Amino acid sequence: MPNTSTALTWIEPGASATLIWHGAAAPQPGGGRLYLVSGPILEQPPASPYFILAAEEDDAFAPRLYRGQVTLSELRAFLSRCRITRGALVDDQQYVATNEEAPVLAVLDDWRGRPGPPALPYLDDIGAFMPASAPLYVTAEAHAAAQREPEQFGTAWVCDECGEAEDAGVFFWTAHRGPLVRVCFLIHNDAGVLTCRLHPFEFAKDTA
Repeated sequence: MPNTSTALTWIEPGASATLIWHGAAAPQPGGGRLYLVSGPILEQPPASPYFILAAEEDDAFAPRLYRGQVTLSELRAFLSRCRITRGALVDDQQYVATNEEAPVLAVLDDWRGRPGPPALPYLDDIGAFMPASAPLYVTAEAHAAAQREPEQFGTAWVCDECGEAEDAGVFFWTAHRGPLVRVCFLIHNDAGVLTCRLHPFEFAKDTA
């Protein structure tokens, strides 16, 4: 059986996971599970071996997310029904084969008590954080809202050229932690492919 403990050794805060909608699931011979992929259709397997698996019956979450209608409590309810897994897409990407699993919300809540991830400055001139080689865009309004609200979930950025969050957008769940704001969960949508990051970084609660 897959490991479902929240005391995980196979994934760390900051990990990136692709959200997959799935249908039927079944145990694999030798351990792990096999999930039938309902969507999205990926041009190539993602670089990360981590997946967040959501039942296809929950797929109304995505359009509501794009319209900015998902509250923090609704996000938590959705995530409570999902699992974070390590595995791979197999059989022409028709299935996700997992070798490790855990309830994603339990993992996120457990990691809130851990020492903080990297603290990043907000770059006002480009309206973004720079967690890696590419900027993560967050509007000034979304940044200010995260500094103001003790805990919240909302739209962080929508691509100006696309104009619609369903084409390209960023959404984040933030919570105050002392003098910092922790990004607990981040979703980056790229044409229906949702890449999620778990506790990726923090930033200052007060603007210098």
